[in-house]
Amino acid sequence: MTLDTLTGKRVALVGFGVENRALGQLLRAHGIPFAVCDARPADSGLKSSWPSVVAWHTGPSYLDELTSYDVLVRTPGISPLHPCLQQAAARGVRVTTQMQLFFATCPCPVIGVTGTKGKGTTTMLLAALLEAGQSRRIHVGGNMGEPPIALLDCIHSTDIALLEMSSFQLQDLPYSPQTALVLSVTQDHLDYHATREEYVAAKRNIVAHQHPEDLLISNADCPTAQTFKDYSPAQHWSFSTKSAVEAGAWSTDQRIWMRLPDAPPIEICDRAHLSLPGTHNLENACAAAAAAAAFGVKPASIAETLSGFRGLPHRLQHVGQQAGIDYYNDSLATTPDAAIAAVRALEQPIVLIAGGASKKADFAHLAQVITRTSVHGVLLLGEEGPRIGEALRDSNYAGRRHLCASMEEAVAKAVEWARAGDAILLSPACASFDMFSDYRERGECFKRACGLAES
Repeated sequence: MTLDTLTGKRVALVGFGVENRALGQLLRAHGIPFAVCDARPADSGLKSSWPSVVAWHTGPSYLDELTSYDVLVRTPGISPLHPCLQQAAARGVRVTTQMQLFFATCPCPVIGVTGTKGKGTTTMLLAALLEAGQSRRIHVGGNMGEPPIALLDCIHSTDIALLEMSSFQLQDLPYSPQTALVLSVTQDHLDYHATREEYVAAKRNIVAHQHPEDLLISNADCPTAQTFKDYSPAQHWSFSTKSAVEAGAWSTDQRIWMRLPDAPPIEICDRAHLSLPGTHNLENACAAAAAAAAFGVKPASIAETLSGFRGLPHRLQHVGQQAGIDYYNDSLATTPDAAIAAVRALEQPIVLIAGGASKKADFAHLAQVITRTSVHGVLLLGEEGPRIGEALRDSNYAGRRHLCASMEEAVAKAVEWARAGDAILLSPACASFDMFSDYRERGECFKRACGLAES
């Protein structure tokens, strides 16, 4: 189903957040009327800014009229397995997403990046590599940045679309990108997916509809990521931080290497030239280098870009130093695995701020890593703070821990505990929605509490 096929149909956008608002703007520009179904009440200001909306279904009964429409475009935050959507589909209503509309309409090749952690950093690093190493225009969107549908009117067939893709966006996607980059796949979003198996199956849609001329690049060090090749007929490359691969990129002997199929290995650079700390960022660099090499980017260009890339805001971002204490904003770390990577990336003693909204994660491994590393204090926030505290108790953590009511209290206590040479690290291992609108607001609140927000 493309945008053109929506003409003359009764269309409703189910959920009216960032992605469906971007779609609404595109539909409005193309003269396609639509209704809105959203759990939040629509105030007069919202309605006046969207005069072309033909009907508003809001509040607790927002899903009651779904069968009145021919096409429903669900937001990623509403599962395709929701009973109301399933009932509508059973009665002949077409249920789609803006990601499906994007793939059906996009005129250029698509690179998709997925995994449990590292998607954002890898996507932006790959964008920098492609922009520096070849002349095609790069459009970046997906789970971060611009919703893909917002890019459509400015994309040409000679361009490249680069998308970070979440399990929410992939779950019912009947298309796969021509190049799929699969990072480590562990466990996440069990507040949304019924089981880990459902989560992994959703991720696999990034390769399930590929063709033999397409390309899959997967993490050779992750057994789950490696199984994705069993579901795709595409060519297969790999990346690794442990051993050489037949085609792709890897790091051994303190160097980063690349190899094209049936060719000898080529050294890219010394891994010490990377500006991003931590083994997880070495993984991200190898993943991005492999994909860049597939698009013809030369080793010298890859090396130069890797050495100059400073990372993403809110992702292990060094925001300053005061009284000999380093402050790191890792608010984008919304899973235990991401927080583990941050803790392991820093070599100095750490006072950690963690906790937030529930994603039904298991914190046992995080607690074990905290217990074995240089974290000598943990400040706990939000609805998951007590559960992380229980996991620390069960792992016999000997450091100090304290449950805090606010970010300001957590930072004040961290400053009290930290010594010169330490790091105060916000790496929540949880979502932000119990106390903040998103991870960005949480990170900015941390920086303000530290006295390090930009003026």
